[in-house]
Amino acid sequence: MVCGANSDLFGRRWFIVGGNVIMFVGFIMGGAAKNNTTMLAAMSFIGFGAGNAQLAAFALPELLPNKWRAAAIVLADAGVYFAVVVGPVAGRFAAQDGESWRWLFYAPAITVFFSFLGLYFYYHPPKHPRGLPTNEALQQLDYVGALLFILAGTLILVGIVYTTTISSSDPKVIGTLVSGFACLIVFGCWETFAPLKQPLTPPHIFTRDKGRELTFPFIVGFVVTMFYYALNVIWPTMIAVFFTDATTDFRYGIVLTLPQNLGLCFGAALLTMFGRKIGHWKWTLTASVTVMVVFGALLAAVTPERKGMGIAFVFLSMTGFGWAQYLSIAFIQFGVPQVELGISGGLAGVSRFAGGAIAISVYSTILANVQSSNAATLVPAAAISAGLDPFNAPALLAALPLGASALSQVPGITPSIIAAAGAAFQQSYVVGLRTTALSSLSFGVVSIIACCFCNDIGHKMDEKIEVFLENDENAGKNVYH
Repeated sequence: MVCGANSDLFGRRWFIVGGNVIMFVGFIMGGAAKNNTTMLAAMSFIGFGAGNAQLAAFALPELLPNKWRAAAIVLADAGVYFAVVVGPVAGRFAAQDGESWRWLFYAPAITVFFSFLGLYFYYHPPKHPRGLPTNEALQQLDYVGALLFILAGTLILVGIVYTTTISSSDPKVIGTLVSGFACLIVFGCWETFAPLKQPLTPPHIFTRDKGRELTFPFIVGFVVTMFYYALNVIWPTMIAVFFTDATTDFRYGIVLTLPQNLGLCFGAALLTMFGRKIGHWKWTLTASVTVMVVFGALLAAVTPERKGMGIAFVFLSMTGFGWAQYLSIAFIQFGVPQVELGISGGLAGVSRFAGGAIAISVYSTILANVQSSNAATLVPAAAISAGLDPFNAPALLAALPLGASALSQVPGITPSIIAAAGAAFQQSYVVGLRTTALSSLSFGVVSIIACCFCNDIGHKMDEKIEVFLENDENAGKNVYH
């Protein structure tokens, strides 16, 4: 958010180049990590660097004709397709072989290094897109707004993540959330009423045409990302609990991860190939979001006996996501004039990453709470019916998630009791996953309604190229505002 907005003042070059350098450091730290503290530091470097490198999602499209905007956003995320398909596969293989997991960090470090070289030598966008000299731009920076946004974002996300491990009524949760939202309110007031020359989020961008230009597309982008992470909670849990067990070859688990990630790639490819031919951008956005929401919610019908249904629904939902994700970013980018593209790009990043962080916490909490409460009821009842002494039911409930060795220590345990308890435990996940999938409908309906209020972007998909590189023969055509 902070770096994206200020790239309109200082140019995109050093934000993206610097992001690659910071990521490289983070990947090397992660690969060499010997303890959790080093890994946490590595993740912080990777996250901050990636936030800057993500600016490529609007730095690339501005170099191409506007009519290719959606396809260019897909192209800017090309590495993501490789990561989401190959990443889970590589991760599961690495888990089987000692130290090989370190190459999950070293491999991207190598690609980031070559990315840095290409950017450093060839990527020379305008240094001052708004025409302000560096010293003047530094004087006009919204330092207070940046600090308030960082505080608000950190406190809110930490508070939400806390709810996955401690009670939502815990003072630690309440304190971080209340203070975080208080900072967010102060941030909004500061951006609205302070006499800022270069605000991070000028209010007029949200109110343009009653929010139809940017605000509603931002809501769509936020919720679309939430759906991706909802499926990242639901589908892997189904694989682990419904379709595999301790005796299953891990390669089979890898195969089951593919429908979700291939669906994403398929949807993005469809947008690239057929988006311009179909046109009607507003309604294809609405249709793709609807497909994503409907089939994502239908995962509520999946049980251990309905594996084929689950594969089909997760693939179709992610196909809708692949189209909707990148088209929603194009809508956000077109929601502001070119001179404020960095601001909208920063907001697009916020919609992707903040939406994802919130979604993981919300859906994980729903699943954990519903599943645990049902397990506490279903498992003891089933085990007692199969002959377990009621006095030993709590011990069985505690041992069940830990595997066969823990179960064998429960007094009076028998194979029939284990089978009955296992079936009941699995049923608790059926209920928990059903509730989680259905809860996604509440957010999904909001995003579908927001789609209907978006302005169409068809008339903006023209031949105009917004920016030429300074080492390009057409650099003289750049207009500075």
